[in-house]
Amino acid sequence: MLGTGLNGVSKGSLEVGKRVLYVSPNDMRTDNGMARRQQQILAALCALYPGAVDVLALGASPSRSRTWLQERNLDVHLLQGWFARLARWNALLWYVGGVLFCNKLRWTRHFGFPLRTPLPQSWISRYKLILCFYPWAYRLAALERAGAKVIVDTGDVMANRHQRCEARRWISLASRDELLVLTSGSRCVAISNDDADEFQRLYGVSTPVVSFVPPDFTELNAIASSADRPARVGFMGAPSFVNEQVLRNLSDCDFLAHLAEHGIELLIAGGICSTANPSILASLRKGGAIILGRVSSSPEYYRQISATVNPVGPSTGVKIKSVETLIAGRTLITTKWGADSLLAESFPGQISYVDWPVAANTMAELCVSAVQKAKSADPHAGISYAQRTMSALEEILST
Repeated sequence: MLGTGLNGVSKGSLEVGKRVLYVSPNDMRTDNGMARRQQQILAALCALYPGAVDVLALGASPSRSRTWLQERNLDVHLLQGWFARLARWNALLWYVGGVLFCNKLRWTRHFGFPLRTPLPQSWISRYKLILCFYPWAYRLAALERAGAKVIVDTGDVMANRHQRCEARRWISLASRDELLVLTSGSRCVAISNDDADEFQRLYGVSTPVVSFVPPDFTELNAIASSADRPARVGFMGAPSFVNEQVLRNLSDCDFLAHLAEHGIELLIAGGICSTANPSILASLRKGGAIILGRVSSSPEYYRQISATVNPVGPSTGVKIKSVETLIAGRTLITTKWGADSLLAESFPGQISYVDWPVAANTMAELCVSAVQKAKSADPHAGISYAQRTMSALEEILST
């Protein structure tokens, strides 16, 4: 790690045109989808710009951020000093006083950025590239002043999702701010074909797509050719509104009874097990489901199942567990929101789609079929998908 000067950045770390900056909103506490997507991007940056990546962490303390980065073997320089502290405190103030307040009171129409902490102009001039994860961090740091030097990974279509999906959602960006980001002159990247289509529909803006490749891709892909397929289907997810909906679908007594009748077990894993409604968890257990809780290894979890059932309702963003399922060579049972056209083209024959709203008997029959017809998958499908995705990411980051 490089040392820091009075403003948290050494002269060497900001040598003109030699370094790149990554602006992160991650709280550095969990291994959720956002964290894993950021790990993918940071690893690509480190490979393209070895020893020249600075990180401005808006969502966590320096000690927590440093631990998260070191545990993932990311060779980066964590920025500290007065501006890093100011930007981090403003992000906390914005989240508590803005996001929490507006969402709790349902004042999302008035949501905005009353106080921003613009990235110093001297930093903008010195960095070759600035990559920002999520549009809200872009607006908070006033990165529109850097134009095409900035790449924005949108994560998913964030603004006003509760209105577009016809269900209550937590939001951290208003549509007017999302539009400003997409039309600012900076380069925006979508995480799925569906999100790119949504940006085009909402704002008339075309965005390139860079999908998700899991950090543990090699381990997941290694089990794709395994012929050992237990008579189990599974669902693993982090705490979220969407995943709570999925558990509600999976707790249907007719669905669980049909699985039990055919000797098939249902495994539920991930952080959602700690936050889900106790009555839903009780219904799942009563129907024979096994609640695993958090798992220490995703590959070990996927070895225990033949298929993933992920009947997600209207939502945006790539479904990371869907991607992991397909790379691990397991069958994916989902709705059109659980796997977009890119995944369907990359993994032919591995996806079974169900209509929304989901009929319990249809979902159960697909699960039984997936288990009974389970066979080894072609690991080259995952390799090809990962190569195309990472090549697209590297091309964007190097231009």
